[in-house]
Amino acid sequence: MNPKISVIMPVYNTKTFLEDSINSILNQTFWEFEFIIIDDCSNDWSYDILKIFEKKDNRIKLFRNKENKWIWYTRNKLIELSKTNYIASQDSDDISELNRFELEYNFLNNNKEFSVVSWNNIIINEKNDIIWYRKYSNNIRKVILKKSPISQWSSIFKKDIFLKVWWYDDKLNHAEDYDLWLRMYFEWYKIKNSNKFLYKVRIREWQSKSNKLKQTIKNTIFVQKRSIKKYWIKLSFWDKIYHLLEKVLLFLPSNLVLFLFKKLEYKKWN
Repeated sequence: MNPKISVIMPVYNTKTFLEDSINSILNQTFWEFEFIIIDDCSNDWSYDILKIFEKKDNRIKLFRNKENKWIWYTRNKLIELSKTNYIASQDSDDISELNRFELEYNFLNNNKEFSVVSWNNIIINEKNDIIWYRKYSNNIRKVILKKSPISQWSSIFKKDIFLKVWWYDDKLNHAEDYDLWLRMYFEWYKIKNSNKFLYKVRIREWQSKSNKLKQTIKNTIFVQKRSIKKYWIKLSFWDKIYHLLEKVLLFLPSNLVLFLFKKLEYKKWN
């Protein structure tokens, strides 16, 4: 088989959710992919589960870090190991809808001017209950200087463009995806959001998606300032107001910041 997509998955201590996540990839309607997984020295049973799946499906290529690394390192290593030009992200506790890769591949293949396409997210809890959704704007220019304009988890992007703008930044363990989209966009590579909901993001109480929000805000402010300086960007009035509010959030209690984030970004699923 000559794969057309490289699916990349970093894994760390997600044994409870790993089987559902992997099966959502293996059962895709589009099957011409390689599935590259790196276990980041899990200390639960995650690596043992991965070895079982590796024996079942030859599309899986399993690796393991010798020591626990930051996420930027593992993502860069996964992409380095890939053999195709289309890189699809998947977190090891999340779930992809079964037609995700088919739609992603067809879009990029038929719209050569785009370097990235992403999708809206359904938010689920530890019991797989749908609790919210998160919708992203397709007005990338209006959004990109305020926050990450697309979902990294449901994205697929071109490897050659990723290499041109130079990988994930090794100084960032949060907001590394936002930094990548900023560099791509201001280097004139086109980004697309779709209105479809093709990815389920799992929210757990103790994971980085929930309890590292303040560090993500700090990194967000850092990458915004760096991009503005590098690309000589002129901010709108509302960009400036938004950046001021970001700084205010750093002085609020973490629980309040998380509450405000959910109120602003998540909507109830009916």
